[in-house]
Amino acid sequence: MDKRIKFLTSGKFIWRGILGYIAYVSIFPGFLSPLIHRLRGVRIDNPFNVYIAPNVLIDSLFPEYIHIEKDVYLTRGVKIISHFNATKALSTVLGYSTKTGDVHIKKGTFVGVGAIILPDVTIGECCIIGAGAVVTKSVPPYSLVGGNPAKVIKDIRCSV
Repeated sequence: MDKRIKFLTSGKFIWRGILGYIAYVSIFPGFLSPLIHRLRGVRIDNPFNVYIAPNVLIDSLFPEYIHIEKDVYLTRGVKIISHFNATKALSTVLGYSTKTGDVHIKKGTFVGVGAIILPDVTIGECCIIGAGAVVTKSVPPYSLVGGNPAKVIKDIRCSV
């Protein structure tokens, strides 16, 4: 049996899926969603110091590649992806079928509505990720970023 099919039908995948759905729709109390994501395997330093709004999608296949530090705020519709699954035709061209990468969101970061964070990204301390931004590269600390692909707009310490 194909390795991917075996994983997708395993109890671990199904359990993560159920927990992911509960976290996706949970509204109250505020610490419930981070606690559930932690049970799924997301590395959350302190679930009581992280806010994850409803409708936030955190990678369903490889949540263990995602690390969220304290005082992070993820608003509605944010998507954090830590993997890429190629089609059969693409995997022949690329030489791999699945590629994973760590996502690290450091303390004090605010991620705006509908932002997408892709694999192999570190978001530095105290950043603001604008609504709808698509983060494809790491972001330096204290940055305001926005756009598709996301670009640094300014250092937030300069506007204080």
